[in-house]
Amino acid sequence: MINWRSALKSEIGKRMASGAFWSFTGTAMAKIIVLLSGIICARLLTIEEYGQLGMVRSTINMFVVFGIAGLGHTAIKYISEYRFSNRAKVYSIYNLTTLFSFITGLIVAIIVYFFSDYLAIHSIKEPSLAPCLKIGAFFLFITVLNGAQDGVIYGLEDFKGRAINTFISSLAESGLMLLGAYLYGVTGAFVGFGLGYLVLFVCNYLTINKDLSRLEIGPRRFIIDKEDFSLLYKFSLPAMLASIMVAPTYWITKNILINYSNYGELAVYEASDYWKTLIIYFPAAISQIVLPILSSISSSDTDKFWKVFRYNLYLNVGIVFLLTMIVAIASPWIMKSFGSEYEGKTLPLIVLAISSIFSTASSVVGLTIVSRAKMWTGLLFNFIWSAMMIGFSYLFIHMGMGATGLSLAILCAYFIHTIYQSVYIVITVNKSRRQ
Repeated sequence: MINWRSALKSEIGKRMASGAFWSFTGTAMAKIIVLLSGIICARLLTIEEYGQLGMVRSTINMFVVFGIAGLGHTAIKYISEYRFSNRAKVYSIYNLTTLFSFITGLIVAIIVYFFSDYLAIHSIKEPSLAPCLKIGAFFLFITVLNGAQDGVIYGLEDFKGRAINTFISSLAESGLMLLGAYLYGVTGAFVGFGLGYLVLFVCNYLTINKDLSRLEIGPRRFIIDKEDFSLLYKFSLPAMLASIMVAPTYWITKNILINYSNYGELAVYEASDYWKTLIIYFPAAISQIVLPILSSISSSDTDKFWKVFRYNLYLNVGIVFLLTMIVAIASPWIMKSFGSEYEGKTLPLIVLAISSIFSTASSVVGLTIVSRAKMWTGLLFNFIWSAMMIGFSYLFIHMGMGATGLSLAILCAYFIHTIYQSVYIVITVNKSRRQ
């Protein structure tokens, strides 16, 4: 059993508690604001329009991971590792991730812009959404830069700054999205949503400059150590390939839902997914706090490492279980809040809420793998998960289960994903203790 009182008094405990406080008071509040604005937006748009908005956002998000290319995790891992032992190297990692996020983000944004008509016609099967995708190319570029910025801020453990930035940008995102939806429908809502990420970019830029000046190393110069370029293929490449599978996998499963059902079913799923996102955001925020802490622990200090891992696992799963029960009980009122067309369609929400328990557990294990730079192992695990997601989605949706089928596919995939990752962790722990 874990002695939580003594744990909170320890140096690690204080770092986790500080980060958790800002995540819950700042970042979590921001997500609640976005959730409420999503409900209002669903009322401003028709159910078909709301489904289209979700599909455009999903399409843009699919390409974000190509641009970020694992650079966010690279920044977290190595900036946190060198923050105390080799501060000059922090500048090199920051410059490396910033430069390559700009390059990859620009390349992916250009590709999306020129192929937007093709994607609208042949992929999401709605030609009228092509202008949204063209606009989305710019926001895609900004989002890629944000991904690298987030990694730097988390690596420097400025959880307070990250929470404040997220809160400000979420206010901007919510207000502008609702204004856009009211005035210009789907296109206006998407533009307002994207402008929130532009606000986040500005806030993050100011925060990073302030944090780096506190390192007091001397004048900053744009210099990258040659040896740090090796991190791009040793760490960033497998991290990118693993991340790449996530958004496209969801995009493919949503396309399966559209092809065998309709945008109305997708809207029901998107409404349910809003609440799943809220549930898993709390533990996800804590896990982002724990990743730099785990990375800063010496690889030889296995007892300390696995103690932090257990704290993270028990805390996250416990929080998600409690939130899942609340959402399941309140599901009739939750779906009704989106509008009369969503009333009574509670099963997708309940299934997604349950799946969040297993997705949270697998995320904790996944971040443990990242903290020890076992990125090729993580890539293999993500490949298996992606194959299961697509396979289960096709099976259940083809059976006519609609949004419920997609939700059930997510539950099954994450349940199995948690099992084989847990087996890997048990084997790894036993091996570390014998050495």
